[in-house]
Amino acid sequence: MERITFNDIQRANETIQTTDIKGKEYAEVNQRIKAFRMVYPEGTIKTELLSNENGICIFKASIIIPLLDDENKLVDTYLLGTGTAYEKENSTFINKTSYIENCETSAVGRALAMCGFGIDTSIASKEEV
Repeated sequence: MERITFNDIQRANETIQTTDIKGKEYAEVNQRIKAFRMVYPEGTIKTELLSNENGICIFKASIIIPLLDDENKLVDTYLLGTGTAYEKENSTFINKTSYIENCETSAVGRALAMCGFGIDTSIASKEEV
């Protein structure tokens, strides 16, 4: 199997369409996921709700890639990166109804950023920007 290089990630990042938020370019999570799938189509994005108490949730996302042998058979997996996020219910308009989903999405975006996807613009969540 061909080894993934920084150039592969950079080429995928060049396809990311950014959004202007408060004068800063931001790579939305859906764009980061698209770039990840271009480089690792068989990779896994695993999310885990770590806590959800008193209107505050914490999510962890893990980016896992397959390790294949020369015949493209799975031999193992590799944890490429992780990200966590914290959201508070009612803290923003979107968090009035969707703070859990927002938290999960933020954790995924941060994990993908730690793996190099969408970092040409920002690692922070859209809300942080």
